[in-house]
Amino acid sequence: MMARSILLMAPGRIRRLVWGLAILAWAGQAVAAKAAELDMPVPVTVVYPGQNILERGVSTSAFIVKDDKVDLFALDESMLVGLVAKRTLLPGKAIRMSDVKLPDLVKAGAQVTLVYREAGLIITGLGTAMLAGAEGDLVKVRNRDSGIIVSGVVDADGTVRIEG
Repeated sequence: MMARSILLMAPGRIRRLVWGLAILAWAGQAVAAKAAELDMPVPVTVVYPGQNILERGVSTSAFIVKDDKVDLFALDESMLVGLVAKRTLLPGKAIRMSDVKLPDLVKAGAQVTLVYREAGLIITGLGTAMLAGAEGDLVKVRNRDSGIIVSGVVDADGTVRIEG
């Protein structure tokens, strides 16, 4: 109670300084209580877009990460298996999951096989991919015979499945 009355009597500048220090001390305790130190994989060399991360090499480094941000990062090497860089990854920096993706099975401008299946009927055709895509991605393809642009899902074998 006495400290509060002294604080209220202090000149405005000192009062703001003391309140600011108190808020910073409280915020520091709140942040420390909601963060963890984690050993996470980091690239050992520069990894350029499209390159396999694990093939380029990774090591581990310690990082302090807020609890609500943990899901944004690759926490161990098993999370990077089969993935490539979406943008340039720098050595020693934590790897964000938004910076990695599955490799493209279909390249923009490449010839692809279109496949339509329904009740035992299978129709195939050739097309030119308008967009690149990984397995499960929806891509647009120009049918080479008709010139019509259709949308389909990239399958694991690199064909584009047209659904009717």
